[in-house]
Amino acid sequence: MKKRWTIYLILFVLAGLLSSCGLKRNNPLDPSSDPTIIVPEIISNLEIYPSPPGAANKFVEMRWRANPSYSTDGYYVYRGLGYFSTFTIVDTVYTNNASHGSKPWHRVVPGEYYYKISAFKQYPDGRLEGRACQPVWVKVPI
Repeated sequence: MKKRWTIYLILFVLAGLLSSCGLKRNNPLDPSSDPTIIVPEIISNLEIYPSPPGAANKFVEMRWRANPSYSTDGYYVYRGLGYFSTFTIVDTVYTNNASHGSKPWHRVVPGEYYYKISAFKQYPDGRLEGRACQPVWVKVPI
């Protein structure tokens, strides 16, 4: 009989734990469920244009559809060497376009790259970054 009560107690505790995991939240990235915090949307329509062949300074121009201003304050530009490779933030911009290679600390050389963009919203405790878009391939010619 004692074994049966132990099993019931374990089931009761497990049911309580499982039901607490199903809390409905508007924002899964916000554990306190603050309704004023908005996760930036995934950007769409990323278009990438490399510098023309023979250009002395290599660059990559990017444009995308801007997110609504209520959910986005800026964007991170990521670059990687493969679709599934590690990506590194190469720029932070506050408009829906970027020119990688236009600033002295940017380095773009001929080759193949993947770029992706994520949006962020600034809050008092820091920046909340949304998910990055799918990587887009570009070839920078010689």
